[in-house]
Amino acid sequence: MTAMSTVVANFNKSGYGAVIQTPSLHPGMFSGLIPWISGADMKRRMSRFSRTAHVFALARDRGSGTVNSPSSINYRMDAEDEKNLQEGLEKTLRILAAAGAEEIGTHHSTGKSLNVKKVSYHEFERFVKEESARPLRDLTGQICSAHQMGSCRMGVNPKESAVNQTGEAWEVEGLFVADTSVFPTALGVNPMVTVQAIAYCTAQSVVQLLSRKRTHY
Repeated sequence: MTAMSTVVANFNKSGYGAVIQTPSLHPGMFSGLIPWISGADMKRRMSRFSRTAHVFALARDRGSGTVNSPSSINYRMDAEDEKNLQEGLEKTLRILAAAGAEEIGTHHSTGKSLNVKKVSYHEFERFVKEESARPLRDLTGQICSAHQMGSCRMGVNPKESAVNQTGEAWEVEGLFVADTSVFPTALGVNPMVTVQAIAYCTAQSVVQLLSRKRTHY
């Protein structure tokens, strides 16, 4: 990842919004994201893969869901999260055009795109506003998730959290959790540095616990 924009990251000064980032997509992932129009269209898109720039909006979401079983997961996008992603999508299309893209588009199922070099200012504006205003909660567009957080959250109260401040489970002594699931809430950014810090601090807690037990024996 070489660049990130926070132009819509603090929506309504709430701390929630979307950051604009560039993913590292190999051809297999790319082929699974682009909309299916026809075999000929798929061939055209894939043949232009090496000249395609990918930019996406990443939301720090307010919504939540439930894990009912290993094969049953329920999640409904919050209306504010949808709005944040739409704002991010609009800025993404404008960034691509400003950077010199000849053609811009989204992963929406309709597969619409626009040749920026061959349209007027008004046609460009209409396309950007129409595409970024499309509903996102009806699954007609690609919504992806990564770096799941907060499913085993850390806290000071066993009624509202799964582990305490040291990462030790409230219900099982000596059981520590040290991944992104202990985050109290979604970060809104890639969690690599944060989870490394959490893992380091949790490891120190494990060492302290083992030292106390060794002393008692």
